[in-house]
Amino acid sequence: MAVVTTVYDSTCKVCDVVRYQLYKAFIYVQRSRQLSANERIFQDIKGFDREAGYHLANMNDATNKKYDNKLKNFRSNLSAWGWEDPIDD
Repeated sequence: MAVVTTVYDSTCKVCDVVRYQLYKAFIYVQRSRQLSANERIFQDIKGFDREAGYHLANMNDATNKKYDNKLKNFRSNLSAWGWEDPIDD
């Protein structure tokens, strides 16, 4: 039974890594699209707002912070690898 448990636990770890990498790619695409939208907004308002660059910087900072937090929170939910604290050895 220990072999089945070990194989299952190892498979779950691989699934966690794959899931994290796919989620990370998805978040990077979302971040990129949001930063592009921020740039389009900047292009629209720069003609009549002298501080448009300041607003763009604030929007980009908020966007980056939001997506960094999403990645950080998702990563903290993943389980640890099996070799940090071996129990059956």
